[in-house]
Amino acid sequence: MANTFKSAATGSTTAVTTLYTCPAATSAVVHAMYLSNIDGTNDADISVSISGSANFTTRRHLMKTVLVPADSTLIIEKPVNLGAGDILETKATSNGDLEVFASILEIT
Repeated sequence: MANTFKSAATGSTTAVTTLYTCPAATSAVVHAMYLSNIDGTNDADISVSISGSANFTTRRHLMKTVLVPADSTLIIEKPVNLGAGDILETKATSNGDLEVFASILEIT
């Protein structure tokens, strides 16, 4: 088994946006996610979900419409296990206010 550390990042958009897709014949563990509101004035909400594989044919939310106050960062430090084909997604209430970074361990 090979272990490879990966990073994934995206900016916020009001459409569902792919943050990370777990490759075929691979499993992954999301160790932490950092959701930063870079707008100094306005709060924004974010949703984080998983879809895409046989296990997640329907989008399943890890977080749904969670407030990230202006000029602050929300940190999720609980591991999330992903299987081959799982897609980690984000969706925000406003464009450009949030940045998302994930620390991921891929296992092949």
